[in-house]
Amino acid sequence: MIDRDTLLCPACRGSLDFEESIIRCTSCNKEYPLHGDVPIFVPDVQTHAVASHQHKKSTLRKVLKVFRAPHHSVYFNTLTPSYGEGKELKTFLQQHKDLKVLNIGSLSGNLSELHPHIINLDISYYTSVDIVADAHELPFKDGSIEVILFKNVLEHIRNPTKVMAEIERVLKPGGYLYIKLPFLQPFHAVPDDYQRYTQSGMKELLKEYKELAFGISVGPASMLSWMLREYLAILTSFGNYKLYEIGLIGWGWLTFWIKYTDILFRHNKLANRVVSAFYGIYQKK
Repeated sequence: MIDRDTLLCPACRGSLDFEESIIRCTSCNKEYPLHGDVPIFVPDVQTHAVASHQHKKSTLRKVLKVFRAPHHSVYFNTLTPSYGEGKELKTFLQQHKDLKVLNIGSLSGNLSELHPHIINLDISYYTSVDIVADAHELPFKDGSIEVILFKNVLEHIRNPTKVMAEIERVLKPGGYLYIKLPFLQPFHAVPDDYQRYTQSGMKELLKEYKELAFGISVGPASMLSWMLREYLAILTSFGNYKLYEIGLIGWGWLTFWIKYTDILFRHNKLANRVVSAFYGIYQKK
């Protein structure tokens, strides 16, 4: 449940009045729709590209879904599919089960089974979303959030500097940030794809925070499995997108097993040079 006292107008940071189906800013008089208990701070949310990615699939995609290859990546420390939640995140949430958690983006998967006080925020409206807003203009008061989850999102952000500044603004002093960022991954647009981060780049990005934990989230073998699948699908597509989609299925079945060789890299100090993604847990000073 969202604490309405922590919300503000994302346009001017003014106070908000809640009515039956409308939220009105007391400073700039801007109005926002309220769908049930879900505030909508993004205009034209139903037509946003992310919603399209989530809900509108081609006929070919629907047919191919039946034959879809296994997922291309596993978590480095557990070898479990990376489309779920990793051991580090589950442990982190258990350690802070009494704090309110803001989950920004990542298609706002429902994490309520892992934590009783999750608030899902996304730029589009889904079943499990509690608040629809743009991470560039978070509708929260300064220092009002105790824990923030920010995984698999920053690569899709047009202005990462602004978003990271917003996260720092709304995070309570002493509050916690769990973040997961990609290093070596193929292009994946949700709705677009802008950047990647090395280990050094990630540490530079978060240098104003206290680092509590840092590690490999998705390892070298998963990276190779995904890259090889994409490479072969593109090679055998001859530039045709439908052939590319078919290739992802066929080559996916032939290359998925490579990801499990991540077990060979667990004690290799050079593994961080070619991983798919890093994770980190940070505390605001």
